[in-house]
Amino acid sequence: MAVACASVFFDSCSTGEDTDEVSFYFPQYEAADFAGGDFPCLTDWDVVSVCGDERVHKTVPAQEKAVSFVLEKNSPCAVLAFPVILCADREIEFFKPAGCIYPEQRSLSFLHGFSASVLDEFYSHSILSGTSPEKAVSYARRFNWEKFISVIEQKNNFPSPELLYNPWLLEKSTVLEGIAAGSFSATYLVMKNVRSVSESEIRTALQKKSLILENSFSVPPDADFAFFSSYCPFNNQEGEKSFTVKYGVQEEFLCVFSESQPVRAFVSVTKDGKITLALNSIPI
Repeated sequence: MAVACASVFFDSCSTGEDTDEVSFYFPQYEAADFAGGDFPCLTDWDVVSVCGDERVHKTVPAQEKAVSFVLEKNSPCAVLAFPVILCADREIEFFKPAGCIYPEQRSLSFLHGFSASVLDEFYSHSILSGTSPEKAVSYARRFNWEKFISVIEQKNNFPSPELLYNPWLLEKSTVLEGIAAGSFSATYLVMKNVRSVSESEIRTALQKKSLILENSFSVPPDADFAFFSSYCPFNNQEGEKSFTVKYGVQEEFLCVFSESQPVRAFVSVTKDGKITLALNSIPI
């Protein structure tokens, strides 16, 4: 059964040496009042295309709608776009990248930043292990990236009402091992040991002092803050923002207190429901 499931993800090898200039469109990114809870201002996109051992970097201003790369036709290419945001008058990268896999996709999305990162790391690991770039690309051609993308989208389109599908919570090392071994199946893309955490629950943890303060960081009196997951999408039910986290694992967030510099926050949840919020006093 496992072999039958895995086979849908692998095809016979095809080749092609022609190149093509391809435009990839950035996802919509809304930003307004950072401290008021809207996303921080986007200044640029740091974009990289990856095929075999070839990596091409570009920095694209936020107002641009697309980025172009010259790519080899029929060769799987990962395109990742990291948002560069303005935070306390400094430009930083905090959010997970948007991404896509060429030739199956031409539009970058935050959902498929994970998909692109899998292909990126597949190439990196293959070449570091001594596989030639040509063989790595040839093997990547055999994998059914279209099916991989489709399963991710199915998981994302039919979540439970209170739980946002976050592919970054998957075991990426297991996904990569399955692809390399030819044993990959859709079960690798199922989230496990996760739960939804609402922003109000995090605020309650803050009020109850269920947190760890590093380097004598002091929470401002009657603190109000904006809270951002490193994975841009979030669930919104009846005006309540919520995020998906993994039991026992610290998930990274950006925490912005009113009239204070943003800091990194790490949220963890135990199986009995206890929420711990760790604040790093070193400014972003």
